Amino acid sequence: MSSLRSNLFLVALGLSMLGLVMVYSATYSEVGTDFLFVRIGQMVLSVAAFFLASRVRYTAWRRYAPALYLIVLIGLVLVLVPGIGTQINGARRWLDLGPMSLQPAEFAKLAAILILSCAVARLPHGSGLPVKPLLAVGVLFVLVFLEPDFGTSVVLLAGVAGTLWASELRTRDLVVSGLLGLVAVAGMMVLEPYRRERFLTFLDPWAAADGSGYQVVQSMVAIKAGGFFGSGAGSGGHGPYVPELGTDMIFTLIGEELGLIGMVVVIAAFGFIALAGLRIAMDAPSVMARCVAVGLTTMLITQATFNIGAAMVILPLAGMTLPFVSYGGSSLLVCFAAVGILYRISEDSERAREIKPTADPDRRRRHGRARSPRAVRGG
Repeated sequence: MSSLRSNLFLVALGLSMLGLVMVYSATYSEVGTDFLFVRIGQMVLSVAAFFLASRVRYTAWRRYAPALYLIVLIGLVLVLVPGIGTQINGARRWLDLGPMSLQPAEFAKLAAILILSCAVARLPHGSGLPVKPLLAVGVLFVLVFLEPDFGTSVVLLAGVAGTLWASELRTRDLVVSGLLGLVAVAGMMVLEPYRRERFLTFLDPWAAADGSGYQVVQSMVAIKAGGFFGSGAGSGGHGPYVPELGTDMIFTLIGEELGLIGMVVVIAAFGFIALAGLRIAMDAPSVMARCVAVGLTTMLITQATFNIGAAMVILPLAGMTLPFVSYGGSSLLVCFAAVGILYRISEDSERAREIKPTADPDRRRRHGRARSPRAVRGG
């Protein structure tokens, strides 16, 4: 397990190093090295966030999750206030903090998973859905959706779904809530004209190659031009012009510059993250740890799947960045924090097996007796 969690961090670090090269390649012709140095600063802060999160016992999130939720909630409200939230392309998603900006919606994904995991872990096996925690998560979802940020709201829902799936709640309630979630996502896509247009464009992008389908058509052309070996890392994407090349469509640049080999390596890296996260969840010492691990893994893999799928035109374009790779400090910080939490859960699992705890630290024993103090310490 120690090698598993170490490799998990190394894979995340490797993806972020690849992102450093790709972001520089996508932006240097317009802004020179400005984004390169900003990205390096983001990576330093994100790695620091990993080490900080990896030092926090997973049981301590019961204390920290409410405070994180409140801070994120305030941030999501502030971005919607004119004059406070920064508006770009019609969306208010950022808080300008002088030398840097924050995107509270990214942190909302983490807060939702942690606050819900803490809640469901305390419920008896076979319980129904916890109403109050779900309402709290629903508030975050609505605020993110109002920015508007459809992609992040879908990833937030996916993380919540993973958390609930890993819990011990009543199966019937989980199935019903899952179906309702799918209906809600479909409704959000169909009712908003530009999202509906994106979906119709996905069905036949060449029919709108000069309009709404321009981005995905150019993406296909660029990936095809990359061939097997690509044009070379850092070549600057001199092929077809693809909008949002450093963020939403960065996988297109990987295909163009690193070719099929580079694409396969990146997909394999996320496959390893998925398997490592699920392995950590299976070995988790408690229900809470399992819910957090599955929720975070689902969050990362769903986002990666939609980004890669949109670039390859096998999924509709949803405006999601590629975890660890795309430009964006808030996203990178949250991704590394998620890996840090998974790392600590893995460590706590090993320690819990060594001391052979006699009780699940998420629940009190029957008849009101105290929980195992060693289990409460998270190993």
